[in-house]
Amino acid sequence: MNIKELWVFPVPSTCINKRVSLYFPGGKAILKFDYFDEENDDKIFNSGIVFDAAVAHRHSSEKFTKFISQAYDKLIEIEDSEWVKELSSISSEWAEFWKIKHYAIYLDSYGLYEFIASGYSLTETKEGALNEE
Repeated sequence: MNIKELWVFPVPSTCINKRVSLYFPGGKAILKFDYFDEENDDKIFNSGIVFDAAVAHRHSSEKFTKFISQAYDKLIEIEDSEWVKELSSISSEWAEFWKIKHYAIYLDSYGLYEFIASGYSLTETKEGALNEE
């Protein structure tokens, strides 16, 4: 298992304002969050990570997770992932078509979020808390 660091959470995840939310609109998985920035007058911002062609996901609360220290406040790609191998053995044609990868991020008090997807992108950072949805 090799770890590739892709993105660092903009503040320590202990600064999450209200919540972390996970949405599944179509073939995407979107992890949204809001946070206050202590170095920017405690202003609140919101943003998210979009996982394209998300074929699987799992979430473990911090009390029930196999902690991956490299994922603490960081989005990582787990190369040579056992989970990708397992899913590829089930449907090698689709796994190859989507070029699936294993992504993970650990957020303090929220746990470990993992995704099998073809890629990811970050949403625009906006000022203000997440709207209730």
